[in-house]
Amino acid sequence: MGLFSKKPPCPICGGKISWFLPSKIEGEYICDTCHNKIDMETNKEEDLTMQGFREYLVFYDQNQLLKGQFVISQRIDFGFWDTKIIFDYQNKLFCMSKNPDKTVFEGKQLKSFTIKENSTPLFEGSAAGIRRYASTVPERAMAMAPQIAQYMMNRQMARALDKLDDGKQNRSAPMPYFDVPEPFQVFNVELHFDHPYWTVIKCDMDGPRFNNNCPDVNDYIRSYQRSIEEIEKLVTAFKTVAFPETPDQSIGLGAAGAKAVHTTTAFPVDAIEEIKKYKALMDEGIISQQEFDAKKRQLLGI
Repeated sequence: MGLFSKKPPCPICGGKISWFLPSKIEGEYICDTCHNKIDMETNKEEDLTMQGFREYLVFYDQNQLLKGQFVISQRIDFGFWDTKIIFDYQNKLFCMSKNPDKTVFEGKQLKSFTIKENSTPLFEGSAAGIRRYASTVPERAMAMAPQIAQYMMNRQMARALDKLDDGKQNRSAPMPYFDVPEPFQVFNVELHFDHPYWTVIKCDMDGPRFNNNCPDVNDYIRSYQRSIEEIEKLVTAFKTVAFPETPDQSIGLGAAGAKAVHTTTAFPVDAIEEIKKYKALMDEGIISQQEFDAKKRQLLGI
């Protein structure tokens, strides 16, 4: 049968089969209406048989009842792609969508969850309890303060040297760019289920970033703390619908939330004054451009 030839009706509902790239199960075409009901892990969908699909439709109809009684108590935006998770606290339900238009999960179907900073655990939740681990991110960010201060000093010096060249671009001392990895890159969330069509769901949210032109430790930590507040909302929501009676346990919490100390560095006036003197000598023709550039690099330590 060709791609554009007339196709028999959908074997499930008798509906019309799409002429453009219709979906198949076990080699049989199904209509878009039936296919659009599928919401399961990719590997389970790939292994789906026609009998298995009919069984799934029974589950789908039952899940529609949960969707009908879903009352949104809280909506949490999560991740780069604006992932939304909605919760119904009264009925102990949640859905990985901005509306209950995908599979609605019962809280009791969530076996456990983990939230990590890269690969380092931050939260773990299950019927055994909710664990919060101490994060070293604030301390590691504060440890970068001297490096950031050095960068800002070099940037100030580069700007000052630009002015010495009568506003012309100083090609021998390009404007520095802060390109140092942050303490971590991403919050990773994994949900593990006791469910016929879902075993695990993974999503992530980018961690805070330094401003590459004007990095600031305090700004970074404030952004990190805002992210943690959103993570804590997510943890509380999962606990409410899935593990309401479980205890909380904090592991190794200490100075992790300490505020950064703003670090300032004195501007290297002596080096700039020396460069000004050599610039004047070059302008008077006493030394060459090459000699001036060499002395400037020596004074700047580059």
